[in-house]
Amino acid sequence: MKKLLLINLFFLAIFSNAQVGINTPTPVNTLDVNGDLNVGKEIRIGASSATKGTAGAKGTIFHNNASLNVNDWKNVKVADGMGSMSLFSMNSTFDKIGVGFTGNNGAISPYPENMDITANWTVLTGTVTTFSVTNTTNKVTFTFQTTAQKTVNANTTNANASISFACGIFVDNKLKAVRTDVILGADGTNKIFNLNATLTNIDIKNGYTVKAACTKRNLNGGTLGIGRAVNTEFLNSDMSLSVLTTSVLQPF
Repeated sequence: MKKLLLINLFFLAIFSNAQVGINTPTPVNTLDVNGDLNVGKEIRIGASSATKGTAGAKGTIFHNNASLNVNDWKNVKVADGMGSMSLFSMNSTFDKIGVGFTGNNGAISPYPENMDITANWTVLTGTVTTFSVTNTTNKVTFTFQTTAQKTVNANTTNANASISFACGIFVDNKLKAVRTDVILGADGTNKIFNLNATLTNIDIKNGYTVKAACTKRNLNGGTLGIGRAVNTEFLNSDMSLSVLTTSVLQPF
């Protein structure tokens, strides 16, 4: 009789409070579990007094909407590595010294891919850095930006003569990307130079070396500064800063 009384009191407490506590004497929700929950089959949500709730399907997760009355299941798309890339590493280097060119014109012949770096190229020393690749499926992107400026020498007959140059990205001292450009205008004229390149599925290696380097082409008797102010009336070292960003993308 005593046991029946205790059971009746237990259920009376449940129905009067409409709250059940497991491993807690003070439940604060309809079902309050203080411990682990082990579910052998399904969890259903959105039920009513007349219908079952909806069980989550394979590949879905329980989603808490802004309104707590309409929680639901959502599909989750996770990259499987087949064509999906994530950022493995990214590094930006800066150079405020730059390079200056004067004197005779340089070579204007084309620059073949994978050519060795030569003495005709001047490295922007602050851009030198390393990167690594650990997966045969990869993309390595390079973004290089600098400022080029011209000055006119006293013996120049045409003050508006153009000055041309080239800048390239070298990986392990092999040319991987290059672009030429021209500066037109009077003494002190400057322009932003950009070079973007992507290498795909290069060999796995720990410690590739990458650098940006530039060379003169046609100076027409003037002076050329790349990443360097050669006429400080219009430019300074902060404004002419060179930046090289290297990003490695690989599958998840």
